[in-house]
Amino acid sequence: MDEFMILPALCALCLAFQFLRTRYHGGLNAIPGPFSASFCNLWKILAVYNDDMPRRNISVHKKYGPVVRIGPKHVSFSSPEALHIIHGSRQAYPKSDFYKPTAAPFEGSPLLNLFAVQDVNYHSSLKKVIGGLYTKAAVLNLESKIDTCVEMFTNQLRDRTRDDGPTNVDMSLWVHLFSFDCLGELNVSKKFGFLDTGRDFNGMIDGSDKILIKTGLFGQAPFLQVMRRLMETRWGAKKLNPVLKYTTTAIQQRLEKPTQTPDMLNSFLELRKAQPDKLSIRDITGSIYINLMAGHDVLAVTLRAILYYVARSPRVEDKLRAELATIATHYRSTDAIPYTETSKMPYLGAVINESLRIHGNLGLINERVTPPEGARIDGYHIPGGTIVGINPWVIHRNTDIFGEDVETFRPERWLDGPEDSIQEMKRNLFSFGAGPRMCIGKNIAMMQIYKFITEFYRHFTSELAAPEKDWHVIGNWVTKQTKMDMFVTQSKPRQV
Repeated sequence: MDEFMILPALCALCLAFQFLRTRYHGGLNAIPGPFSASFCNLWKILAVYNDDMPRRNISVHKKYGPVVRIGPKHVSFSSPEALHIIHGSRQAYPKSDFYKPTAAPFEGSPLLNLFAVQDVNYHSSLKKVIGGLYTKAAVLNLESKIDTCVEMFTNQLRDRTRDDGPTNVDMSLWVHLFSFDCLGELNVSKKFGFLDTGRDFNGMIDGSDKILIKTGLFGQAPFLQVMRRLMETRWGAKKLNPVLKYTTTAIQQRLEKPTQTPDMLNSFLELRKAQPDKLSIRDITGSIYINLMAGHDVLAVTLRAILYYVARSPRVEDKLRAELATIATHYRSTDAIPYTETSKMPYLGAVINESLRIHGNLGLINERVTPPEGARIDGYHIPGGTIVGINPWVIHRNTDIFGEDVETFRPERWLDGPEDSIQEMKRNLFSFGAGPRMCIGKNIAMMQIYKFITEFYRHFTSELAAPEKDWHVIGNWVTKQTKMDMFVTQSKPRQV
């Protein structure tokens, strides 16, 4: 053989060996899936890069079944049994390295928080300390802050609309402005100023979205995660992360000038006074940061989904308005309806659940790592150290759970039928996660959703400006929607 051909031949042999080793030696070769996924992460990278992971993840499950290999060490599941094993049990598996970037670099080390932390013991101990601040009873104390933000939103929308005809409004943007400002008010009693200006005046929303998009993409392969860390080392966390900068500034100002304002920050500081050995200022910084960073997009995605799908279903809108009218008659048009009332409205609850089902706010599998001894899931032995998980978009289209019409927006599925079937759907509604790692901010988010939707449909009517066109969904980690202009008209005030 020509000596110049020896090196290329050796390289080819090494590549072939690595290909065979990755495809067949990892213990996952019996699991079906896209061919490239058996030896590299290209399938996942392309799905996220093209903003199409939810659709492609659904597609491969339709093709290959309830268990699909989507990467060399990644397996996607779609059954309720897998959901319970991976996420729902007390021995739920730890998170994968995908979540490391959500612990933003801060003062030389990752800023840990309940969302980002991989250590299950650390997560458990921190949750025991701060969990009481997120209960339904605790968050009700902050309801007036949500009322203030909803009122500000409706006033701004009223200033831009008329009662004698529709006005074109970019609801995708306005919902996001509300979400960010409301979370700022709840956490540090300080709105960001987005509703006041009616725009992303300082680029924080755009910057935060880019961080989430990059996290979703860079988390699909180890070499991309290395690139992400190099970027953060080169440019610094605060320049990359405007929400972290905002958080640290707000906390420093509060420490220098304490207030008695009821908000999440003061609740954390009071808790620290009682348990200084269990809750540090760094823990508080991480908690406030993730409340803002993880909360704004997830809330906005859900609100958009409700407005969009209700607008596409006049029958649903009529039933929703009729139910709201039965309660609204007991309140002046200027008074917010209490959450204790709206949360009891069955059809409103069904509309919210159906929106969470049909448009999950997260578009990737929620990655977890199997224990060293491995696990038996859906008939397969999954080796230890394998990354496993469930994509909300996939399990929410499991016809055995949600019925044959899973692609149809039909809130009645949450009200009709046998009670055990309805409870089964509720157990498998995965929008806020499940088990010990369920989103701790769920109660706050649900109160914001109920109150926003109630007041919007009390004060406005709306329809899609271009119903013949689909909106644009960014099928990444967070499934943000754009191109959602709506014709909005003020409703006539109802007098009591």
